[in-house]
Amino acid sequence: MSVILDQAPATPMGGAVASSSAHATGGSTVLSTPRAVATRVHANAMPSGAEAVLRRQLAPGFHNHDVLPGCAGGPDALVATMRWFHDAFDEQRVEVLHAVADGDMVALHVAFSALHSGFFLGVAPSHRRFTVREMHLVRVADGLEAEHWVMRDQVWWEHELRR
Repeated sequence: MSVILDQAPATPMGGAVASSSAHATGGSTVLSTPRAVATRVHANAMPSGAEAVLRRQLAPGFHNHDVLPGCAGGPDALVATMRWFHDAFDEQRVEVLHAVADGDMVALHVAFSALHSGFFLGVAPSHRRFTVREMHLVRVADGLEAEHWVMRDQVWWEHELRR
């Protein structure tokens, strides 16, 4: 039996992590603290490009508050973002730099790195590796991601892609 652990770093300054539970899925035990759920979605499922895996991590009624133009705020919006990134970037990696949980809310500060292999924000593929930082705020309900907000520095993204 394997255990899928919370891959986020320990809460800074000894802060408490919200309630924890675990459930079995096909021989694996999946920890479902809010921090573990947010990490699974944004550091594992999104960079993997596995749509079915991502959708299984989203709660019924999931709402993505920061969507691509033309997308509603449901699960399809987060899947569209994942596809957009996979059309433009190979070898994606997300490192959780900081994770802070307060009840059902989790703030993630992440470093996203990838190989720029397709058009993104109007920038032609550079075929170079780059790293940018992002902030995600996630609300978790019943062990699934229920809401998502993200802040990306568009100017820094363009700087990194054009260098």
